[in-house]
Amino acid sequence: MMRYTVVLCCLLLFLAFSCGTAQARSLFDGMSNLERAGETLAEELAENNLLNGKRIGVLEFEPRDNFAPSILGKRIAEYVGLALVKDEERTWTVVERLELARMHNEMSEHKEYYVDYNEWMRKHLSADVLILGSYVLSGKKLSITAKAVDPVNGNTIASATVTRRAEDEIKQLARTRKPATDFAREVEDITAILTGRENLRKSGQQSQVKLFKLAGGNRINFKQGMMPIFNPGDEMGFSVRPPMNSKLYILNYDPAAEHGQAVLLYPIPLMDVQIFPKNKTCFFPAIITQGVSSYKVEEPFGRMLFKIIGIDSSVSMDLSESLKEEDGYYWLDSGNLSSFIDALSSLPDNAWWSEDIEFWIEP
Repeated sequence: MMRYTVVLCCLLLFLAFSCGTAQARSLFDGMSNLERAGETLAEELAENNLLNGKRIGVLEFEPRDNFAPSILGKRIAEYVGLALVKDEERTWTVVERLELARMHNEMSEHKEYYVDYNEWMRKHLSADVLILGSYVLSGKKLSITAKAVDPVNGNTIASATVTRRAEDEIKQLARTRKPATDFAREVEDITAILTGRENLRKSGQQSQVKLFKLAGGNRINFKQGMMPIFNPGDEMGFSVRPPMNSKLYILNYDPAAEHGQAVLLYPIPLMDVQIFPKNKTCFFPAIITQGVSSYKVEEPFGRMLFKIIGIDSSVSMDLSESLKEEDGYYWLDSGNLSSFIDALSSLPDNAWWSEDIEFWIEP
């Protein structure tokens, strides 16, 4: 009897492992439900070689059923795009989000008439396939539908649907409204997580940017999957571990602000620019101001963003040259955004990197 019990237990364990591989991976791979949803959608869209040899543009996903527009649609698009790039067997290319930032910037200059976002992208993005879609959040479930569309005739060449449990990240993004200005929308698209920079990630050289609270002089890190939420009066800092010897540019801005602008926390005018060594962790703001180990959290409430851009130290370019100086800082706004984007666009793919740190300030 004991032998049969052991055999039965082994069989059950085998079935549990075999049938629950995806679930088990979700417990240990550090990926969120939203990231896994992006991977599933990308895999299904790429079936039957329908994307092979194509240049693909991934657009923001739209809400369904009168669901309020939020940052969630943009995040879904980012995860689908990243999953398409991570496919080691791909024969397609994915349009960089920096190129999307350029398109947004051009589109915002045509305010004298109504511009449909998707129609503009079809005409100007030079993509063979556009991936777009919709989502609906109902109770504890998020359902996403994605389509691969021929931009010439509007025909759907592939589609995919996925449903995932709505964990904290999804709920937080769903109640966070989209950037209030064209400026914020464009700046958020300045990122280097796709195409050429993916090689850095595969080789284990990715940057490690971490946000933390400080209490009693001690750093308190956010656990995997935790949403970084602060209250006014809290103290915060972050660390950066560059994937290459880098000159850093660190922007801080409020995506919900009515007037689009970002202040550079680093570099600061009149301060000598440092080279931050590859794979060495540096802490901000301590590295900028001696004796200061944290930023004091203040209003406004809502989602805030640090954008960190690193340029290979061997490149002579200085991004701050196009920025204005005011109140002891460099500022990026709609007046100098185009030249800032052009400068980054002129760099080889493997000569720069970027990461965003988002956090929320709540009462």
